[in-house]
This record gives sequence, C-alpha cells and structure tokens, in this order.
Amino acid sequence: MRTAYGLCIEGLDEVTELDAGVRAPVGSRPVSVRQRHAVPPPPAPLDADRMVRVLTDGRTLELGRASGDATFYGPPLAADLLAHPYLAPVAVVVNRWAGRETFHAGAFVHTGRAWVVLGGRTAGKSTLLAALAAREVPVLADDVVVCAGGDVLAGPRCVDLREPIPGFGLRTRGVRGDTRLRVTLPAVAPRLPLGGWIFLHWGARPAMTPLGPAEVLARLAARRSLPELPSDPGALLALAARPGYDLTRPRDWAALDATHRLLDTALSAAGPLP
Repeated sequence: MRTAYGLCIEGLDEVTELDAGVRAPVGSRPVSVRQRHAVPPPPAPLDADRMVRVLTDGRTLELGRASGDATFYGPPLAADLLAHPYLAPVAVVVNRWAGRETFHAGAFVHTGRAWVVLGGRTAGKSTLLAALAAREVPVLADDVVVCAGGDVLAGPRCVDLREPIPGFGLRTRGVRGDTRLRVTLPAVAPRLPLGGWIFLHWGARPAMTPLGPAEVLARLAARRSLPELPSDPGALLALAARPGYDLTRPRDWAALDATHRLLDTALSAAGPLP
C-alpha cells in the first residue's frame, strides 16, 4: 500500500515518490489504480456513481465512486508519470467526492503548520517550494493541496521543475520524458494543521501584504477544484478564517534569499493556532 493526498493506494507499488508502509491518515480513502490499453467507456458526469473524463493528453480516466477503482485507458504510463501529474486528477475527484476541498497549489511547513501556496501556472509555486526544500524547509505537497477539516494532507514526495535553480545545489533527475527536473523530498507527516494562505505574484521587490478574511474567502471559492461539485459553505468559511497574504517577489534567482527571510519573519509573527 502507498499513501498520498489522503488516499490509501493499491497498484502503485513501483511509484517510489509515494509513502510506503506508513499509517495512513484517519479518514483516508482506499483507491485501486490500474491501467488498460483498451477502448475506454464513454464520458460520465462527476455526480454519477462513476466518473469518466478525457485527460488533456487523450487518455481517459475512469473512477468508481463506491468501489474506489481508478483506471487509466491508453498507452502505459511510467512510474514517474503516475507519481506526478497523473495521480493528481484521481486525488482531486476522490477527495471532492468525500467532501474535502482541493486546490491547484503547493504547501510547506513553518512552525508545525502547513502554509498553502497558490498562483497561476507560471507563478513559480514549484520553484519557491524547491528553494525552500533546499533550505531544509519541509514541503508538504506540490501541484495539489487537499484540505481535510482544518488539516492539509501530504502529497507525493517530489517537486518538478522546468529549469534548474542556480546556486542551490539541488539534486534532480530528469522525468516526464526529460521535460522536467524532479527534486526528491524527504518523508513528512501525513497531515498537518493549516496555517494559512499565500498568493504568489511577480513584482519589483519582495513584499508580504495581509489579506482580510472576505478577500481570502473570495479567492478560495474561485480557486477550488471541480467547482461543479457542491462545497460546504461552513468549511470554506473556516478555511478562509486562517491568515492570508499576497507574496510579491521579483523574477530574479538572487531574490530567493530575501523572499525566504520575508516568509520566515511574517509567518513567525502570525501567532499560534486558535
């Protein structure tokens, strides 16, 4: 059995980026993953007993809501691809069916709390997380963040980069057909309490700007995965009650040191959990 994203996963024993032989978080959802090079079934909606969705590369993913079966139809996927990005849509659908909120985001750990990093596709989420990992800051997740109650659940133990970060000495290996450089992450707790939210932006100099709860709520509501599935308004309100910040930093590798210092100072002042 392997674990990630609040899932207990069978069928991915060859995926080393997933935790093995550890106690799964309370409430973990069982999922059995398999691959079939066969004609896929026709599409089916998310609110049915099963979901069938065509992925961006033409493969089809079928998920059983009650059974927990996840089947990829198409050419076989290598283990590095199953770790990321193909496990992500499985995690998103299963956790949204379970009533959890998921976001296209990453998360790192500061003073025992998980801080979620959100931004667009070119906002530098993975670069920031890899730079923090190089400073021995624990990274909880990249690509998908799953919130279960007031906790954030750990993802696969890797961060994928489009290009190397100069001056950090990060050990990487080519994955996904050598289109990405993968940083392997050490083990981390399977779930940690949510500290708050960090929204990434590019700008002239590093700056952290606090956000009010109403603004955080509006942004989270707009960024949750699969908005066609219902969300619990009370759960979203509870998530938005945690501190939120806009983090602005320049597109300059040399600014990563200043960004890290700014994060450490601001998050240390955020205070204890309620």
